[in-house]
Amino acid sequence: MSETTTETQPTASTSLVARVEQSLDGGARAVQDRLKAYTGRQKMGMAASLLVLLGVTAGIFYVILKPDMRLLLSGLTPQDAQQVEQELNAAGISYEVSPDGASIRVPASALNKARLQVAGKGLPSSGRLGFSLFDKPNWVGSEFDERVNYQRALEGELEQTIGSLDAVQSARVHLVLPHDSLFTDEQRAAKASVMLKLRRRLSDDEAASIRNLVAGAVDTLRPDQVTLVDADGRQTLGPKSAEAQQAAYEQMLTDKLIATLEPVAGEGNVRASVTADFDNGSEDDLDEVYDPARVAATATQRTDVNSGGQTLPSGVPGTASNAPNVKAPVYPQQSAPPQSSHQESDNYAVSKHVHHRIQGPGSVRRITAAILINDRAVSAANGKSTVWQPRTPEDLHQLQLLAQAAIGFDTQRGDQVTVENMSFLSNAGEPQPGLLSRVMTQAGGPATALRYALLSVAFLLAMLLIVRPVLQMMRQWTKPTVQTVVVDENGQHVALPASHAAAAGGEPLLDQTHDLLAERKQARAQLLFDKVANYERKEPVQSSRLLQSWLNTTGL
Repeated sequence: MSETTTETQPTASTSLVARVEQSLDGGARAVQDRLKAYTGRQKMGMAASLLVLLGVTAGIFYVILKPDMRLLLSGLTPQDAQQVEQELNAAGISYEVSPDGASIRVPASALNKARLQVAGKGLPSSGRLGFSLFDKPNWVGSEFDERVNYQRALEGELEQTIGSLDAVQSARVHLVLPHDSLFTDEQRAAKASVMLKLRRRLSDDEAASIRNLVAGAVDTLRPDQVTLVDADGRQTLGPKSAEAQQAAYEQMLTDKLIATLEPVAGEGNVRASVTADFDNGSEDDLDEVYDPARVAATATQRTDVNSGGQTLPSGVPGTASNAPNVKAPVYPQQSAPPQSSHQESDNYAVSKHVHHRIQGPGSVRRITAAILINDRAVSAANGKSTVWQPRTPEDLHQLQLLAQAAIGFDTQRGDQVTVENMSFLSNAGEPQPGLLSRVMTQAGGPATALRYALLSVAFLLAMLLIVRPVLQMMRQWTKPTVQTVVVDENGQHVALPASHAAAAGGEPLLDQTHDLLAERKQARAQLLFDKVANYERKEPVQSSRLLQSWLNTTGL
């Protein structure tokens, strides 16, 4: 039993291999016979058409599958570019080099990996190096060289620090260091200029932080001496004008109104617009007011004089009265009568008020605010839908009081706050996005959708203008020549071209362009007809009865 099975398996496998070989040989012979039927011109046309078709298909797939290349480094020297290429090759990262050799691009998916790889090797080594410029000692440099190198290093460090900000793509810093001198005329203050290539707009706080960063790195440099310039010219980074300050103040009040009213009215249900009228002029007032009804003492002077009641000298003048330690003769004493006097002087003046007021430019003259409040959202009775109802006058009055408190309402200035309740268009529901919007969303954005649209148009044009004509040409070239076989007068079969078939008066015996399925159907019908005819000749009686039964069948 086992021997029989062993012998059967090789036989089955051998027969399967033989059938496969026969099929391959038959297909190869069919292709060879087909190619032999074509002329040399037809073969060359088919090869050219096939090459054109393959080229168009390869070009379309190349454009579709080409990776998105992003800039890795620019402004490289030839030595740095060569070192960066070596590092990218070692890391297995594909790249493209610009024609001038100063820029290198890598696929977007490998951009972060390439940056880490290049930065880990300390590349590029040219350009602004920062304080790493002093890693190599300069033994022959002069004091001037050291001063210039210090300025270059400081500029490089500031550029790297500013470039690390999220809003800054690249930065270029130029410094003018302070110059001290014994003479005042020769002293020079520090100044700085910063050129910024931005990814987005800078806010006022971000611009001020850059100025303070540069000013803090240089001695005696003030932030107002730091000039910021946008490389693309889309934003003014200099001192703010009066119009810009007014717009910023109005935007600040608008944000305060929305932040105050939205918790009460609902998120997205408040729209506000504020207009502030500024007085850009300056004023200096000095008022002196005299009040005649009020008199005030300005100065008071009093004098008191007392005299008399004192003993007067008496006696005989001489030695006895003037000598020391000599008792003077006793004589009767004499005294002057006392005297006193009082004098008072008062000065009075009319009261005076002096008022000095200095007002600088930029004071607020008047504020006008317009606030639009959406209807109130109320759940319907079924609890599944939302109904929008107008707000009551009491609600609008409370919202108006809140708005007045938020902007610092002042009746003396003539401020005005208007609060109105209107239904927003969004209450009816957001409209469904169109087909184009959905396609762009699925494609990943307008740029990607436009790319695929252009590729689709290019593919259709290639199919219509290149592939279709080529296929038609191939169909005409590959159409086999139809030959007609006729019978001549001697009974011989003669093959004629199709163009001469009508003139010869004969009918074709075999049309090689017939479909294989039609030939099989015709052969099968002929086979059935022959079998029926043979049966009728052999059994005429049974055939007659069968025919009679068919004719007598109901419904025929």
